[in-house]
Formats: sequence, C-alpha cells, structure tokens
Amino acid sequence: MAWGYHANDDKSPLIDLLNCIVCKETMKLEKSVPDAEGKDIIQYRCEQCERIERVRLFRRSRDAAA
Repeated sequence: MAWGYHANDDKSPLIDLLNCIVCKETMKLEKSVPDAEGKDIIQYRCEQCERIERVRLFRRSRDAAA
C-alpha cells in the first residue's frame, strides 16, 4: 500500500478534523455507527479532557450534478 493512501477513504481524512471546544486539543475518531436513516454518526473523543462530540456525516450522491 502506498504511503499516504488511506485504506478506508470514508473515515481516514476525518481523524484530525475536530478540535475540542474546551481545551483546544485535536479530537480523535472513536467510532462510527449508522443512524436510522443510514447516515453515519461519527463519535470523537478528546484525549485530554474526555469530552465527546458526535457528528452526522452527510454524503453527496455520486449521481448528483457537480
């Protein structure tokens, strides 16, 4: 596998996306689960203060006009 290539392109770029609003540290992706509508709920956790943030991921359809 080439360096910099993500094995799971859906989640790998999201790992360092959020900063904690309490301590300003980068939050780490903890888990991802589908909701009732089939969209992913991504859970991040701050390693310093243990704060949890959940984000719903909306994906554009591949058929959508650019």
